Amino acid sequence: MRILHYSLGFPPYRSGGLTKFCLDLMIEQQILGYDVALLWPGQMRIVDKKINIKDRGVYILSTQKIQSFELINPLPVSYDEGINDFNRFTLKGNKELYINFLKSYCPEIIHLHTLMGIHKEFFEAAKECGIKLVFTAHDFFPICPKVTMFRHDSVCKKVDSCVDCPLCNSTALNLNKIHLLQSRQYRILKDSYLIKKLRKSHRDNYLSEETADNSNKVIGNPFDYKKLRKYYSDILQMMDTIHYNSSITKMVYEKFFTLPSNTIIPVTHCDINDNRVIKNFNHKILRIRYLGPASKAKGYYLLKDSLDMLWKKRKDFILDIHFQPTEKSEYMKIHDRYNYNELKDIFNMTDILVVPSIWYETFGFTAAEALSYGVPVIVSENVGAKDVLDNQFGIIINDFNESNLKKCIDSLTMQDLADMNKNICRSYEPYTIVQMTKDIVNKCYLPRGD
Repeated sequence: MRILHYSLGFPPYRSGGLTKFCLDLMIEQQILGYDVALLWPGQMRIVDKKINIKDRGVYILSTQKIQSFELINPLPVSYDEGINDFNRFTLKGNKELYINFLKSYCPEIIHLHTLMGIHKEFFEAAKECGIKLVFTAHDFFPICPKVTMFRHDSVCKKVDSCVDCPLCNSTALNLNKIHLLQSRQYRILKDSYLIKKLRKSHRDNYLSEETADNSNKVIGNPFDYKKLRKYYSDILQMMDTIHYNSSITKMVYEKFFTLPSNTIIPVTHCDINDNRVIKNFNHKILRIRYLGPASKAKGYYLLKDSLDMLWKKRKDFILDIHFQPTEKSEYMKIHDRYNYNELKDIFNMTDILVVPSIWYETFGFTAAEALSYGVPVIVSENVGAKDVLDNQFGIIINDFNESNLKKCIDSLTMQDLADMNKNICRSYEPYTIVQMTKDIVNKCYLPRGD
């Protein structure tokens, strides 16, 4: 079987959960004997606007060689920064070029991990060539140009009507900046000290809700954003299978779109393996850990508010975090950013992981990572990873707020955590990349009934 994946690119140019998932899946598919390649949105040229696809040879990933195709002059890639030029993001592509490319490479499956950067005509070409289309819904970009549907400390209350979209997207990158971010020069300089500093400053300041709300600038009108949503809806209608990574993702997508055949398959990555051990809970200080960023959407500030309240009652816990907070509380223990080879040490020193997302978290790798080490988990009702969690392994808080999170943590005993840890070691089976790959092939690629 020959499989063409479409994603944002290779590291170090592209990183994050979406990129890692796609590349880990491709590596495993190739190990299993499938022929795979990656098509990705590349440079946007200033003078020559002709759409083209360049064969960039092979990219070495782990022990595997992955064929790389760069789409020249794709649609702009907006990341999670919004859209403010509707016409430019929906430009007509060269269907004949796409047909010729697909006939040349001859994939049986096209597996899409994002709709950013690719023309609608690519999907029309695939349908004309009789190629099966599979889409993994990693985020909510087809619904919300800012990806998260999060605004003013909660899930956007006006996402249906798009009333707030013109203001919310007022801080979107202009086309000149997108040209720069998709240039070959940026790929080379991305990890330089200066570029990192500029990126951080941009995300800390320019992208804040306060900046958008105080800009006194609106981009387009709600009808424009409804047209944009219809554009992506038309693309989704061409998919043969939608892969949802959780019941949360499925629920959100089906609220906005009537979609074709679909399946729910939890996601994982190559660094999640069976590392479960019986842990020692014979200590007096409760070690709570949070592995996300300092983000409202991820629930960090809600967690902090909960623990601030709890600290007034008891002082027998610590919170381990992996960033520099703007306000440090007495119970915090601050660590540097971590990588996957540190997870064993991290979870050895963790009694419970909290994943307090307020936005609709499509899955939540950190929850699965914790369970793979035998660590109990508390998740909000909006975290997709709750699908692999039950009360034996942790706690799902359905009416999620500061007070209920405080009560939940306050009620936990070391014996409760010891019992959960034993249950995880006895009954939980970490979902490996090998099993996930087989499930995706069987449930998404092969005809139903095969």
